[in-house]
Amino acid sequence: MVYELLYNTFHMMNKKQIDNLSKYCYDVSKLVMGFAVVGNVISDKFSWKALAIGFITAIVLLIIGFVIDLMEVNNNDRH
Repeated sequence: MVYELLYNTFHMMNKKQIDNLSKYCYDVSKLVMGFAVVGNVISDKFSWKALAIGFITAIVLLIIGFVIDLMEVNNNDRH
């Protein structure tokens, strides 16, 4: 169901919009990863929980960006 919703949404977007969305996901993933690491280095107490949540969030956003890129490539093959 979610895949169908995303699939229909991406058909309404042009190639540049899809490319920008995937780049946005990649950039936010890098920022989250950086905040997770730098935040733990700067703080007085090291938190494995904050580091794990940051890594998991960054990986999820990286995967979302990758899936969006794949959908863009598959969409271009049909045209």
